[in-house]
This record gives sequence, structure tokens and C-alpha cells, in this order.
Amino acid sequence: MAKSDDRESRTVPPLMAATWESATSDPDPLAALGATRALIGLLSTWEAKLATEAVAAGATWEAVGSSVGVSRQAAWERFHGDVGDFKRQVKAQARALADRHREEARELQEEAMRMAKQFRRSHRRPF
Repeated sequence: MAKSDDRESRTVPPLMAATWESATSDPDPLAALGATRALIGLLSTWEAKLATEAVAAGATWEAVGSSVGVSRQAAWERFHGDVGDFKRQVKAQARALADRHREEARELQEEAMRMAKQFRRSHRRPF
């Protein structure tokens, strides 16, 4: 499978880094335990981001499931909402781009027609 360009945006969020630091180095075991619990939630979000990235790059639900130790059905159930959001966003961007292209093509056609009309006027032969 091809590598996704999204990997460049895999910078660890500062909150995740700080939570990891607290979970692994806080001298108070209860504080470290609380940080570990918070880290689990942050990692779940990170996992969904990576699943979305994998599917966008062409991975099958079977491959995603295999990577996280579940069936393809379980992977789909767990991550399809995030992937669906990504697909909706891409489709909306594609529609906006197509709309902009149509508008620019229409403007170009109108400009060409104005120029042609101007040219015909300026090059008329007197009778």
C-alpha cells in the first residue's frame, strides 16, 4: 500500500506528550494512574486518525482490523464514522473545486466572447 501524505501531520499533540510524561514520571501513583486513563482516551483518538489515514490510502477493513487485532467487521464498526467524516470532507472539497472550475470556465468563455465581439467591431470593413 502506498504511503499517505497524512503521515507528515503525525506530530504528537502537546497534550498527548504532556499526558505521557505525567503517566510515566509523576511520583504520585494516583496522579500517574489518572494520566494513564487520560492517555487511553487520547490514544483512541490517535488510533481512529491512523485508521482513517490507512483507509484513505487504500487499506481494506480487513487490513485495518488485522492491525488492531479485530475482525474486519469490528474494525468497520469501530472506525467507519471517522472514515465517513473524512470522505464527506473530501467530497465537499471536490465539489467546491468543481464548482470553482465551472465558474472560472464560464468567466473565461464570457471574456473570450467579449474579446471576439470587440475584435469584430474594431475590424469591420466599411461598405
